[in-house]
Amino acid sequence: MSDRGGVWAWLERHIEEVIAGVCVVVMTVLVFFQVVMRYVFHKPTSWSDEIAIYAMVWSVYLSMSWAVRERAHIRVMNLINLFPGKMALGLTMFSDAVWFLFSLFLTYQAVQLEVSMWELRFESPVLGIAQKWPYLCLVVGFSLMSLRLIQVYYRWIRFDEPLVPAEGTHGTEDAMHG
Repeated sequence: MSDRGGVWAWLERHIEEVIAGVCVVVMTVLVFFQVVMRYVFHKPTSWSDEIAIYAMVWSVYLSMSWAVRERAHIRVMNLINLFPGKMALGLTMFSDAVWFLFSLFLTYQAVQLEVSMWELRFESPVLGIAQKWPYLCLVVGFSLMSLRLIQVYYRWIRFDEPLVPAEGTHGTEDAMHG
């Protein structure tokens, strides 16, 4: 990991899971802190709830990109597996194309929302921070999801990586490799 390629390769492989994991830890610690403050010390805090919510939302949107990279999203593979290999491959590609177009649409909508957050000043109720920062998770999450979908197909074409993990193929593994 001493060379740049190693660091970039590691970041490309783990960036979403690290940030999402940190967000989950932050959320968990803050919720636990809030429970202790509320029920043990009878002095609840409002700032911890708001940060925990932001951490949860960021975790969710980064995790969806991570799941695309790992091909771990919930899919209707049982239905696809009923079809012969080439047809299953075609159905997978079709569903991914629809998914990709939908993720591009959501990315566009998220950018529109983010632009409005930069033009108009919306502040969080407790912390008073500009809402453009928490809402940025939509742009980051949906654009990373789109990028990861492209990456899955690049790796399938270039390196013959499966479109669906082996444990999810149940007999269509050859088709999923192409």
